[in-house]
Amino acid sequence: MSEINPNNTDAILGGQNPPPIDAAVLGGEIGRKQRLQNEKAIARENKFWQNFEYLDGLPDRHAAIFADRQVVNFEPGMEIINPKETAYALREDRGWRYSDAQFSLEDRWYALLQTPRVSEIEALVFGYGICGSDYVKFLVEHYQWFDRLKALFLGDIEDREQMISGLNFGKDISPIISVYPDLEILQIRCGGYSNGLSFSEWWHENLKVLRIESSGLNRSAITSLCQLELPALEYLELWTGSEEYGSNSSIEDVIQIISGERFPKIKYLGIKNCEYTNDVVDELIKSPLMESLLELDLSMGTLNMEGFLKLINSTNINNLDKLNVDGNCLPVSWLSSPRYETITSLYPEILNIKCELTANNQRSCSDRSNRYCSIRE
Repeated sequence: MSEINPNNTDAILGGQNPPPIDAAVLGGEIGRKQRLQNEKAIARENKFWQNFEYLDGLPDRHAAIFADRQVVNFEPGMEIINPKETAYALREDRGWRYSDAQFSLEDRWYALLQTPRVSEIEALVFGYGICGSDYVKFLVEHYQWFDRLKALFLGDIEDREQMISGLNFGKDISPIISVYPDLEILQIRCGGYSNGLSFSEWWHENLKVLRIESSGLNRSAITSLCQLELPALEYLELWTGSEEYGSNSSIEDVIQIISGERFPKIKYLGIKNCEYTNDVVDELIKSPLMESLLELDLSMGTLNMEGFLKLINSTNINNLDKLNVDGNCLPVSWLSSPRYETITSLYPEILNIKCELTANNQRSCSDRSNRYCSIRE
């Protein structure tokens, strides 16, 4: 190689001076958008929430699938046969529901601890039988038995055995998280009024999914949630609930979530069962989080046509793969023909939506005073 005239195939050693401190060396705005699209493509190929079960009203049955695993009720004496593909559920027998009403949830728990291969279980489901503080006690005191635990569902109840508003956790959930470092999915169903669900400050490296289903979530629970350090979080589902059942939150309490400031890697965002959905939309359409989201779920809320039109006319709406506005306050059954033809003639911008849209089971909300979220009991 000539030092003065290098060939096209020669490797050239660059200078040793570092770039300026404020330099952008990753391709500018075009590079940023390309990296974002690459990240979304990877996330799209790995949508681990594809088979999640969703409520569209009060829980009328127990979970059949949890964390891509079949849910099986654990009975004392049962063998653990396929722990990687099974979520074991612990529930108290109810005379009206089961023919054999001899075992409490606590009985089942201690029987499970004595069962061979218990340490191979990766997913647990807790149903009716004990309150949230006992969940915390059991799981923290016996964490050595479940060193492979990846998924946990607290509060899997049917409405007829326990109203969701009566599910009182009454305790900080964080101790559970601290002793299960491999946990990836945490789902909590809880009530309002005296509900004491909270999180102390903690870091968890592997938690990818946080789902909180509530009839009335206190703002203190949301505030404590926003203190969490969850660098792997990609899926957040939050039911804020009804003021009638204990919710006292407002848009100010969820702004850190909506802005992307708190959990910037979220690909699925659900602000559901909410009494201020229009306010959520007002903030979302300004948020950079809309660039990176794959799915937005505003179902069971109070979204009206004015808020919906703001959302679908926003700059980043077609960056989404899916938009769910089921169970809000839009014109009833407007997605079905011929109503769809009528509504799109009035609002032609609806035709510009490229993402998958679901807008079923709308409720009549004639004025502001009649707007309410779905889960109110």
